[in-house]
Amino acid sequence: MEYTSEQLKILEHDPTKHACILAGPGTGKSSTVISYISKIYSKESNKIIRLLTFTRAANSELVNKITEAGHEKVISSTVHSFAISILLKNPGASNLPEPLRIADDWEWNELIRRDLARKLRTTVRVVDKLKNEMSAQWESLSPEKDESISDELRGLFMGMWEEHRRLYGYTLLAELPFRLKVALEGNPELDLGGIELVCVDEYQDLNACDLKCFHLLSERGITIIAIGDDDQSIYQFRKAHPDGIRNFSKEYQAISYPLTVSQRCGNKILNWASYVIKGDTSRPPKPSLRPGKDNVEGQVGYLVFNREGKEAEGVARLTNWLINKEKIPIEEILILVRTENIGKLQKKVLGSMGIPYADPEETLGLLRDRNTRQLLCILRLIVNREDSLAWWGILNLTHGIGPEAIKEIYELARQKKCSFGKIIVKELENDFRNVSTSRNKISAQIQEINRIIEKIDLLNEGRWGSWIVDQIKNNKLPEIPDEMKTLLVKIDDFRDSIEQKGLGQYINQIEPIIKDITNSKTAGRTRIMTLSRSKGLTVRATIIVGAEDGIIPHPKGDCQEERRLLYVGMTRPREYLYITRARRRTGFTARSGQANIAGVRCPCPFLDGGPVSQQDGAKFLNQLDS
Repeated sequence: MEYTSEQLKILEHDPTKHACILAGPGTGKSSTVISYISKIYSKESNKIIRLLTFTRAANSELVNKITEAGHEKVISSTVHSFAISILLKNPGASNLPEPLRIADDWEWNELIRRDLARKLRTTVRVVDKLKNEMSAQWESLSPEKDESISDELRGLFMGMWEEHRRLYGYTLLAELPFRLKVALEGNPELDLGGIELVCVDEYQDLNACDLKCFHLLSERGITIIAIGDDDQSIYQFRKAHPDGIRNFSKEYQAISYPLTVSQRCGNKILNWASYVIKGDTSRPPKPSLRPGKDNVEGQVGYLVFNREGKEAEGVARLTNWLINKEKIPIEEILILVRTENIGKLQKKVLGSMGIPYADPEETLGLLRDRNTRQLLCILRLIVNREDSLAWWGILNLTHGIGPEAIKEIYELARQKKCSFGKIIVKELENDFRNVSTSRNKISAQIQEINRIIEKIDLLNEGRWGSWIVDQIKNNKLPEIPDEMKTLLVKIDDFRDSIEQKGLGQYINQIEPIIKDITNSKTAGRTRIMTLSRSKGLTVRATIIVGAEDGIIPHPKGDCQEERRLLYVGMTRPREYLYITRARRRTGFTARSGQANIAGVRCPCPFLDGGPVSQQDGAKFLNQLDS
């Protein structure tokens, strides 16, 4: 690639000194950092460096860029995977149940929170509040009490939580950085694998706990390079704040490197997006983004429709125009919404007009399929015959085995001071004579699962998705939907390069990587998703739907973060950016954001006075068709 003068300065940076790379959308930050790390390796081949980012989607992008550039030695990972790798190197340092077993979304929603609610004699809604309160403390490192919860119930929950996770042997993904922090603070001899330099991409996405972890690493002599853009800080829900990267240079006495030339967005697109983000009153002064010399001019439009149905039809017509007249591949078109309700209507209209679209939620629904869940439980048990959550999942999925039977096994585990999974294995030898509820069904089901496991030969070279599909074809593992088989094979190519290649590591990646796959381009389909999901994506055309006050900004969001969220969406496309809104709404989309049924809708205030004026959407589309 041809480097700008700003990028060349980064490539010459001393790797023993902290640095902060402030880079706007499309400025080539990832490619520059990958080249920087590769250059270090060319001089110091034994130097141990890690390139980290927060989301799996961002990491997938990094892996692709590393592969395309031929820099195979550069290792990238998520912050959570990095935490796991350190904790696995140091057994016992984290105060977590071992072996490390992360509960996935289905296990939390269908097993853990429901069981905790029964044990606490409360509702799953209250358990969710208690869990969110606990997670907030992990993330912000300070108590955040929900006033609707009594101290008595809070204390009971914490006691039950510790017992429950010990007997079932699980950990939540959200707590891993917190446990890494605890391990770093309490163990000066912690094995860090000889790491000398950590480059953290998307640094603005880190919360107080993440930031503390990297500060503790720096105290061990590890150099930290922060890469990111405070204008794209949109994860306040997990306590991230743009001040993390804004204060980095001062906190670390670091050299600051701005990247201000966007090679992505057309001139008109960049001009419009820049107008929006400059309205962030919390934003410190910084150089404006400039378009690259080869950027296109770009096309933009702010389209107003009378009703929500006409808006959805207009978006579909605009999509057809981009495909048929402008010759934009359908997978290069991104439709973004702030709320799921507006997305639901848009999907319905796209379907009625024969426009194929990828629906991330439908794909994620495969993980809740009964047969898929049974397969995942069996795979877990192949790796560890005493996996408590896997046995619990198997019993939960078996007709005729209810909560009372699970409760009996749980009480046995508590009495014997061992895990739920260990009790299952022991009681099978005794034909479950210590269990009175559904004894025969439990025994028969566990024996059946053991017969399946005993048929499996684990010899494999690492492409576990293909291996699983082959086992299904050979009738050794239960059948699952064909679409799920396709996804399992795809996961083989989405490997996190920092992780090992065992079946256990592969299973841990199934849920997060499928979430990444749902965001990636699907041949022959447009993608429709929320604004927050679009971060990190680059396309030729983007349509943002429902840009009205009360939706954007959303009444429950922080106003400045809502502005940054819109900015993220606006800076995805290279050539075409259209934003739409309705003058009035009825039906379920009228309840999106701040409910306003059939009332007059005001335009998004972030766009007021900007370089692009509103125009009637129907007239605009008629002109395109003429």
